[in-house]
Parts: sequence; structure tokens; C-alpha cells
Amino acid sequence: MNRIGAWLLRYINTMILISCIASFSSLHAEAKSYTSQYLMSYPITIEKAVTSPLHWQTKDFMVAGSIVAIGTGLYFYDEDITDWVQDHREGVPSDVVKVGNFLGNGKYILPAAGVVWLGGYAVNSDKTRDTGLLLIKSMLIAGGATNVLKYATQRNRPQEGKGKEFWLPGGFSRYRESFPSGHATIAFSVASVVSEQYKDVFWVPIVAYSGATLTCYSRVHDLKHWSSDVFIGSCIGYFTGKLVMKTTPMLEVSPSLQGVGFLYKF
Repeated sequence: MNRIGAWLLRYINTMILISCIASFSSLHAEAKSYTSQYLMSYPITIEKAVTSPLHWQTKDFMVAGSIVAIGTGLYFYDEDITDWVQDHREGVPSDVVKVGNFLGNGKYILPAAGVVWLGGYAVNSDKTRDTGLLLIKSMLIAGGATNVLKYATQRNRPQEGKGKEFWLPGGFSRYRESFPSGHATIAFSVASVVSEQYKDVFWVPIVAYSGATLTCYSRVHDLKHWSSDVFIGSCIGYFTGKLVMKTTPMLEVSPSLQGVGFLYKF
């Protein structure tokens, strides 16, 4: 029942955010036009994510190969890494772990992105509005991809004590959802967007990625995920955020224009 309630809460949060976007778009013609372009960019981003391997260059294949190699290596040492983390739990404050878990919890971070977007209206900042919408899009797309993989790979969490293997006998179960880590995905999807949006402030990327890394550690610390789970989740979140930044229209105020124009980074 708790799992169903959590999924229902996520769904409600998502619908609230989308409804807010739609309602605010009716206030101004420029906002309405922008919102249409923004919503239409979702399938464009997903399509580019699916078809991008067809256009990879040598360096892209090298990056993908490195991710597979590291993920595979972590898989073989997953149990050893988990044991090491558990052996060193005493020196880690519980509040630090709680913060890490919070930073990757979509139930809180997704509505927070909506607050950032609305805050952009309060302070009349196009960049803040853009950041909120980019965060929402990055989390929804990255989270969707991760959830598909969770049910396709059928891996038990470490706390269940059934081993690190995928696709154990016994048929399909919606409770085998360890791989990849949803918290790591959310944390890095946020960190990659925030770091790009505010890259001119030197400490922002440091804080953003440090927080996301803390989320990964917290999930292994709490026996919620294996190290390979959080690594792949991190990669999904990171690269989704980067793709969202390139394929989403953003508001841009130009002194040569009367009103608001749209900036694309396709």
C-alpha cells in the first residue's frame, strides 16, 4: 500500500505541475506560445535520446564503452562495496545520510522545481523560470527511463538479502526494482541542469554534484541500492540533463526585441 501511495503522490505532483504550467500560460500570449513550445519539446527530447546512438562519433562510443565497463566492474564488486560501506557506517552522521536521500527524492524535489519556476514569476526572472521548467523536464524524462529499466532488469535490493543478480527465477515482480537507482537519477538530473544554468558561479557545480554524490552514497549506506545501481542511475540523470539543456526552448529577453523571444539550443 505504501508503494502504491508513493506512486500516486508522484503522479499527483506531476499533474499539479503540468496544470500550473497550462494555467499560467493563459495569462499572456508570449507565455502561452512559449509553453506550447516547451511541452512540444518533450517528444523531441525523447526522440533524440532514442536515436542519438545512430549519430554517435568515436568519442561518444568511447564514453558509452567506459560507462559499460565501469558499470560491469562495479557489478562484480557490488557485494564487496556494500560490505565495506556497512563496516564503516558508524563514522557517518545520520543527518548527512538523510540529506542525501532527500536530495534524490522525487516526491520533494519535483514540487521544489515547480516552486523555482513559479518563483521566476515572483522575481520576474526568465532564467529562474527556465531553470524550473528544465528541472521538471529533466526529472520526468530521466525518471521515466529509470523506471522502465527497473522493471525490465528485475533486480532485488541489497536489504532483501537475495543477492545482486538480475532476473532471478520466479517470474516477474514489480518489487524487484533496484536497478538503476531512481534517487541517483533524480539527483544527477537536477545537478547537471543547475550546474549548466549557473556555471558562471564557480561554487554551484561543486555543491550540486557533491549533493548528488551524497545521494548515491546514502542509497548504498541504507542498503537500498548496489553501487552499480547508483552509478548507472547517475549516468542516466547526468546525460538526460545535458540533453534537456540542448533540446528545450528557453526564454530570452533581447534588448533589440519588444517583449520575449525564444532561445533554442538544438
